[in-house]
Amino acid sequence: MDEELEPVRSVEGWIVIVRGLHEEADEESLGERFMEYGTIKNIHLNLDRRTGYVKGYAFIEYEARKEAETAITEANDTQYLGETIKVDYAFIKGPAATLDDDRDRRDRRRDRSLSPARA
Repeated sequence: MDEELEPVRSVEGWIVIVRGLHEEADEESLGERFMEYGTIKNIHLNLDRRTGYVKGYAFIEYEARKEAETAITEANDTQYLGETIKVDYAFIKGPAATLDDDRDRRDRRRDRSLSPARA
């Protein structure tokens, strides 16, 4: 009963996550690498505060879903700065909730264990 996971559009575009980046990657070279798949609206690289190096992942935003899909299919499992990168949608919609998941908060609290009685 595996349902297909569907990508979710952000407020302004389609965001892909690039994982496995070399610690010395930068926005400029990453942008040049991913520009061939479409117009990039935004790139965000998270840096380690202590070292100043890239944490190993980046978010790249495309305006059109087709551009994001092309980037995922063509760049996933390729080499970039000597590292194999993984590219996929950053946000996906999971399968629909089942009836068991639709219980309200009060019902879920009953599943918890009770606190021990105080003496």
